[in-house]
Amino acid sequence: MNTVLATMVALTVLSAAGCMPVVAAIGLRWFAVPLVPLAGAVLAGLAASASLSFGGGLLNWFVGLAMVAAGAVFALWVMHPERGPWPSSSSSDVPGRGRHRLTGAVGFVVVLVSCAWSLRGLRSPTVGFDARALWVMRPGWFLQSHAQLLIDMKARDLQLTQSAYPPLVSAVAAIAWKITGIHTARLGVVLVAVLNACALAAAALALVEVGRGVSARLVRRSCGQVGPSKPPWAPMVAGVVAAVLLVFVAAGATEPFFTNGYADPIWSLAAVGAVAYGLQVQADRSTRSAAALLILVAGLSKNEGFVTATALVVLIAARSIGVSGLRAGWRRWVSPVILAACELAVLAWWPVLMKAIGARGATSSFSTSGDLASRATATMHGMSPYLHVLVVAAPVAMVGGLLLSSVRRRGGIGNDLWAWLALVAGLTAVGGALVTGSGAIEPWIRSTVHRITEYPLLEGWWILAVWGVVASAGLGAGLGAGSVPPDDDAITRGARAVAPDGLIEVGTADAVAAGAVR
Repeated sequence: MNTVLATMVALTVLSAAGCMPVVAAIGLRWFAVPLVPLAGAVLAGLAASASLSFGGGLLNWFVGLAMVAAGAVFALWVMHPERGPWPSSSSSDVPGRGRHRLTGAVGFVVVLVSCAWSLRGLRSPTVGFDARALWVMRPGWFLQSHAQLLIDMKARDLQLTQSAYPPLVSAVAAIAWKITGIHTARLGVVLVAVLNACALAAAALALVEVGRGVSARLVRRSCGQVGPSKPPWAPMVAGVVAAVLLVFVAAGATEPFFTNGYADPIWSLAAVGAVAYGLQVQADRSTRSAAALLILVAGLSKNEGFVTATALVVLIAARSIGVSGLRAGWRRWVSPVILAACELAVLAWWPVLMKAIGARGATSSFSTSGDLASRATATMHGMSPYLHVLVVAAPVAMVGGLLLSSVRRRGGIGNDLWAWLALVAGLTAVGGALVTGSGAIEPWIRSTVHRITEYPLLEGWWILAVWGVVASAGLGAGLGAGSVPPDDDAITRGARAVAPDGLIEVGTADAVAAGAVR
């Protein structure tokens, strides 16, 4: 069995494990397709945590968790058929539904092709230094006995100090090794690269959803208002174009790490996708579930991803509750709080376990207070050349906020400040590690700054892409600042009447979008 065939087998196994949970939580949506193998990767990471915590083989835990998840989904569908993945026919009379379907299909195909093209770096069989020293070394540990695994995680005579890094990447490679019998670094690198492409596709497809959702909301016939009889093409086309451009920009920004086995791309791309679905795209059950899954991918992949994912959990819960939710009573905010608590518990499992067993790298020394200022200065100067997009994104966001805020609000897109808060959280996570670390700052920055700045860089490009879609919607509909009709609240009230999950954020969806964008 060669590497290509082994990768296909491993992806099939991961997809089989993640298929039913994704379909149950997200439904039959285009952006659910790349999330299926990522859900299987999350189960692999949880299986590694369970194997190290309680004993037992990694593959046994993986199969067991997959069967439990599938059984729970099947039981849910039996007891609540309305929660099944099949779309309702109640929205068959939505004007322009065919346009939305066509845009979704075309967007999915072009994003898929673009992501496949971004993997052309795999033609060169390279394995990154950290990938060889860590990410594709630990898979062999996870396939050993529980006693030997504990020794490997705690042994002090190894130069490798990051054994306590989150398990997702190594666990996925271990699953692939176990089921294919091929124990090579190349297989681990190729499999991780394909998962990187899946995370990138999920983030890019969020832009397609933004364009489709904005276009649907511009149809105001359902409330008796004057407006286009069919959703305009401009925002939908802009969403597809922006998605393809984001793929190419992200693939270029993350190379060579995108295809040489490092964990930085997968957590960065997953975090961008989590921001997209949790803080920007119109809020419904599908987008919230996609955000939760991508948060787990980011948090289970690397320490910086864990810190960023924790911050995103808090931000998404805050957006879901909102000021109106605090005023509406506990029934409005209890669900977001419970979901956030569950996500934090899953994310915290691995680092708490590392502390409990005393794993190598679970504790770290910090710089003295006298070094913090100089380290912060060195960090700022070292990272600034890689964050040039922020110089463009900041003024564009300010101009967009002044001229297109009403278009953005009517389009159901989350406030731009949410994305900036998420960017600051991720930037603080990666910068804080450098400032508070004990290693020599200059060589540390030179060797890592390219890959640790991937998330804030990509988040900046995401912000620009969303404003591009918003601008196309404003030009296409002839809307500008101050053009929101006085009875726009009626649209929101209509959304609450037909929304499939009964929890639509004020100002984030309407009756047309609830049916059309599926």
